[in-house]
This record gives sequence, structure tokens and C-alpha cells, in this order.
Amino acid sequence: MAWGGSLNKKGSDHLRNLREADKVIKFLEKFKEDLSDNEKKLISNVIEIIVDHFTKSS
Repeated sequence: MAWGGSLNKKGSDHLRNLREADKVIKFLEKFKEDLSDNEKKLISNVIEIIVDHFTKSS
């Protein structure tokens, strides 16, 4: 990540994707509040998959 400089297209796309993933995770965390325990585990697994994907690609 470049601080004080410009990013190339790939870097800009990556940051844009990170922001979108953050929005999705926040939505899923809020959505999880109204679910059963089993469904909460499934949503947590989805969140973990998203986080793992972006951790590996960073």
C-alpha cells in the first residue's frame, strides 16, 4: 500500500474490494443477531471465508 502516493489500478481495485468486503461483513454481523445458533455458525463461517480470502490476497 502506498502512503502519500498513487496506487496502480490493481491496488485501487484491491482497496475498493476491501471496502466492499467490510460492508458485507458488517451486514452479516448485524443479520446474525436474529438467527438461530446453527444459522449464526453458518454466517460466522462465511465471514471467516471472506476474511481469510482477503488476508491471503494482501
